[in-house]
Amino acid sequence: MASDARKVVESVLGGNMTAQVWTSTYSPVFPFTPQGFSVGALLPMILYLFRWGHRRGRGKFASTFLSPSGAPTIRSIAARLAQETTLSGFEEETARSILGDMLLTSALENKRHKEGHDEQVQRCFPNHYFASWIDLPQTAAHLRGVPEMITALLNDQGEGDTIEPFRERGRHRVGSRVQDNDLLKAFARGVTTGGEHKSNTRSDRFDETVPLALDQLIMVRMAQLCGEAPPKAVGKGEPGPISNQRSIAVGVSERFREDLIVFFDCYGRDDVTPRASLLAMLESCFAIGLSTITLSTAAIMSRWGEDGEINDKAMFPVFCDCSNAADTGLRDLSEQSGNLVRQAFSRLPAILMHARLLDFWVRHKSDLKDDGLPFRTPEATSWLNLLGEFLNGRHEEAGDADKAFRSQISELREVCDAEPEVEELKDLLVPRVEKGQGGRFLAEVLSKVAQREVGGDKLYQALTSALMTDETNGLARRRRIVVSGKGASRQRRSVDALSFVLTNVSLEYLVHRHLRTNGKGRKPKPLSFPEFLDILRERYGFYVDRSPPNMAVPNDALARNRRMLERRLRDLGLLVGVNDAERMKKLKARYRSAFDYNEPGETT
Repeated sequence: MASDARKVVESVLGGNMTAQVWTSTYSPVFPFTPQGFSVGALLPMILYLFRWGHRRGRGKFASTFLSPSGAPTIRSIAARLAQETTLSGFEEETARSILGDMLLTSALENKRHKEGHDEQVQRCFPNHYFASWIDLPQTAAHLRGVPEMITALLNDQGEGDTIEPFRERGRHRVGSRVQDNDLLKAFARGVTTGGEHKSNTRSDRFDETVPLALDQLIMVRMAQLCGEAPPKAVGKGEPGPISNQRSIAVGVSERFREDLIVFFDCYGRDDVTPRASLLAMLESCFAIGLSTITLSTAAIMSRWGEDGEINDKAMFPVFCDCSNAADTGLRDLSEQSGNLVRQAFSRLPAILMHARLLDFWVRHKSDLKDDGLPFRTPEATSWLNLLGEFLNGRHEEAGDADKAFRSQISELREVCDAEPEVEELKDLLVPRVEKGQGGRFLAEVLSKVAQREVGGDKLYQALTSALMTDETNGLARRRRIVVSGKGASRQRRSVDALSFVLTNVSLEYLVHRHLRTNGKGRKPKPLSFPEFLDILRERYGFYVDRSPPNMAVPNDALARNRRMLERRLRDLGLLVGVNDAERMKKLKARYRSAFDYNEPGETT
């Protein structure tokens, strides 16, 4: 039910305009819904999108493995699997418990990461392509459109508002047979697609003569019991087509795409990397890509909010604690960096609101709408630069937009005087509005009021989810601290302090990725420890041995942080050095690349 404040706003702005601005996101900037999501649940959905070319609807997993209490649990799934002759040997209760433990450690995960066999299952591990047939999470919207963004980025369609499936183009085509997509094929050992693959959700077949590891075989059996892939998403709020929208952080997005493709070409094909290790490093790959996109977007839009210009090379620098919180001094410094990030994200809602207000005015009120407007897809740099000309007053129609916004502010004041239940909105409207500041003022007011309804921390929630905070493959740690409040009372309160870290898995991923070139054949390249530090800083904005531009770090802390990282890389077997010369400290891979073998799949 709409709040009183929203009803007042809607009475002035109109239902159409209110619906478009009263939200927490703006797709030309963030091509996903800024809110919490699980990075670990992305890959099965990405496999589904690549295979079928549309968003996933409700499948048959829940009805197939229903427990006595309702939702599927490890116990109910193990009991159902034990009935199948194709997975014999688990008929006894002890054997089913063993099967349940196997499911919980390598195939499925309980809600809120709980242990036990009687908790509701919330996600599956993508150890085989058939994980895409398991509709977990049950509602695809819980992944906030992030898999669609990654799919569109990999597909790299140059134009159009939505991805066109079943086009015969590229190695990562959307809507194709399993054997025609490199990503699908790498996860689909023993699977081929026959018949009418575009619409037949049963056209993927498994060759029973192909040997599989037990964790992959279990996934195949669960999918076979479901009978078919989930259908296309239909209904209100569940659009089937995949949006062809990129983040406004174009440069960082392209680097993410490049990193993912190079890493997967080298270590994801032909079973050259143990599946558990590959999945862990892929999760770190997603975490690094998504978090740098989100951080870079915050930096870009913060600058746009000041001067109206898009600089897609802008990055948000962060100081990484290489001790993983073991060194309290380094942890505190990284938490200072995290506090700067939080401050920047607290300003984003008003900036995005201003962009949405200008977007609506330009598309519906200005004379420009009749002359042709810049495209907003696949990327919206030109569009945001046009809106920026209105924001900074350079466009010839900027005065008209400002006049319209100031008129709406006046109308809101009049309505609030007659509505006693909207005191907060009325108080926000009290200050005088300077000429040329109508849009900025209205955006500040609406964003503060809307945050109560749509949630003020959703953008920050999206970042902490992208960082995989407190997870073994992630990039951040969180702890509860007590701080003094503002004002005369100085009331103390507890808040979350966020520090940035480089976990072991993320280091393994980064080292393996950058020991390979982007060119044909993905040839190996030498990489020294100082060069690796340069890559962390210049490519991802991760500062280790230098102070980020937005904060000062003591030299002794920087030197200590550098030594910590060097020691950890040595302990992980990723760094060797024949002497003390910095350039002779070389990084090395733990796993061989697919290009190192004479034949695909050969293990020499």
